[in-house]
Amino acid sequence: MIRLIVTFIELIICFLLQTSLFTFIRISGVVPNCLLILVITVSYTRGQIPALFTGFFSGLLLDLCFSETVGFCAVIYMVIAFLAGFAHKIYYERDYFVPGALVFSGELVYSLLYYILFFLLRGKLELQTYFIYTILPRMLYTVLVSLALYPAFHGIHRLLLRLEGKHDD
Repeated sequence: MIRLIVTFIELIICFLLQTSLFTFIRISGVVPNCLLILVITVSYTRGQIPALFTGFFSGLLLDLCFSETVGFCAVIYMVIAFLAGFAHKIYYERDYFVPGALVFSGELVYSLLYYILFFLLRGKLELQTYFIYTILPRMLYTVLVSLALYPAFHGIHRLLLRLEGKHDD
């Protein structure tokens, strides 16, 4: 039960960071995807099933607040959570390269799926422009922010694992 409460608080904090604080610190007009960092952290430390729920509620929160169509972001986050959850099998506590690579590739998957669902299907074919001016800066910015957020979330999840009596060392 404590894990659900902590994950819910993390979800709200990430949502607020992404939608309020980082909107004032835009780089190249993009905002980092803090919810993606949370989903990757849960997938890498806990596995696919907890990450699927975290991804669903993260995407649903974004859909309910900002999207005309409910469910697209939820599905995209669930796909990313499922794929990143495979890395849980190679989880190593002191490894920060794999989560960084997962955040980078997760942001790429998110941005490409978002482009396909919201632009390509509407006949807007400027993928190269979208990639250079939106996807690439957002991927880099999200990875930079993950250098600060991932260790904090990782520490919280490790503490929760220890409190539950589960050690993955």
